Amino acid sequence: MSFPINFWYGIRPDFISRERLIEAKEAGFNIIECRYNTKTNKHVLEWCDELGLKAYLWDDRMKDAINEAEGWQDTLSQMIAEYKDYPALDRYFIKDEPNNDAIPMIARIAEFIRQHDQKHGFYVNLFPDAAFPNYDAYMEHIEKYITATDCDLLSYDRYCMNRLEVTSEMLASGEFVEARVSDDSRYKNDLEGKIFFEVTTPGYFNNMEMVKKKADEKGIPWMIIVLVSEHLTYRHVTEAEIRFEVFSSLAYGSSQLSYFTYWAPGALHTEPWKYSHAIIQSDGTRDENYYIVKRINSELQSLYSGLEGAKHTAVFHIGEERDELVTHFSGYGGVSDISGGRIIAGFFEDRLMLMNKDFNSVTVAKIKTDKTVQKYSKYAKVWYTLDKREQYNIRLAPGDAELIRLTD
Repeated sequence: MSFPINFWYGIRPDFISRERLIEAKEAGFNIIECRYNTKTNKHVLEWCDELGLKAYLWDDRMKDAINEAEGWQDTLSQMIAEYKDYPALDRYFIKDEPNNDAIPMIARIAEFIRQHDQKHGFYVNLFPDAAFPNYDAYMEHIEKYITATDCDLLSYDRYCMNRLEVTSEMLASGEFVEARVSDDSRYKNDLEGKIFFEVTTPGYFNNMEMVKKKADEKGIPWMIIVLVSEHLTYRHVTEAEIRFEVFSSLAYGSSQLSYFTYWAPGALHTEPWKYSHAIIQSDGTRDENYYIVKRINSELQSLYSGLEGAKHTAVFHIGEERDELVTHFSGYGGVSDISGGRIIAGFFEDRLMLMNKDFNSVTVAKIKTDKTVQKYSKYAKVWYTLDKREQYNIRLAPGDAELIRLTD
């Protein structure tokens, strides 16, 4: 079974074709955003079935149910009847980032879907914790959502790769790391002549801890949407930064992944910012991120296959970490010590995934254990046994992850 990977802002209606779906599949995506008119949706579902893809489906008739328009029940039941027998259908998309007031509406639609289609679930993406005043308010929001909707997947987005404009005092002191801002973004967003400094905002791991805690309590899978596109105050991310996002979520035991965005929203997009360096640019050409994400997705699937279904049991941090909700490593699973840098250690029964939180430098994770250690090659997809020693050194590229197996 493959690790589910999908995206936001999918193939634009004027570009959608079977060939474009093949292009997405070749980049490692196995779930498609199917968000067109009814006729096109059906074509896309047919193509997805032929290509071995699944689809998250949106149909404009869902708006009647969201707004409780007169006769919405008949409209929604007709919509479900038209789609439910397509093999490629995975879920019905309802809403992105609902507030607390919208949860009863989602619960009403979710129950209606269950009554009319027992095979397919629904998809809703939640706010990050930054949209709420404190820990308790966010946890209450998640609890309220899960309890009301009886969801079987918890999804949220959280982007931490920011840029802020350099002040005159900072410029005089030189005490900043200049952020990557592409020429394309400078042109589109009138940023010429401005200098920005790199900010990786705190709270990324706090948010992951909160979502994982609630998902584990309820026994449901969870997923995160990660940043690719440069927009608003989000900087032009590097390959290592995308790796950081992807592999940290896997080390934390996520069950799925989504990217923001696949296609760059074009001139008709209504949000008050302009996108650069999506996976596919607005004119349909492949950005460099297409090839970066393709590499990462391939390695993600390889690491996932190396887990062989092992259950995630614990996650720890090694080295400095400002997010206060994380647990620091002090021995677990037959491993007495891990050192060597800023590292995440995700335990999966007899396996250990090590992930480098530094997206600028290589680090070497130093592992002390009495167990036999095997390392997984995510390129050759084979295990090989390391010579017995007092300390095992595992090289971790910037933002990257490696998998080892511990046996008696």
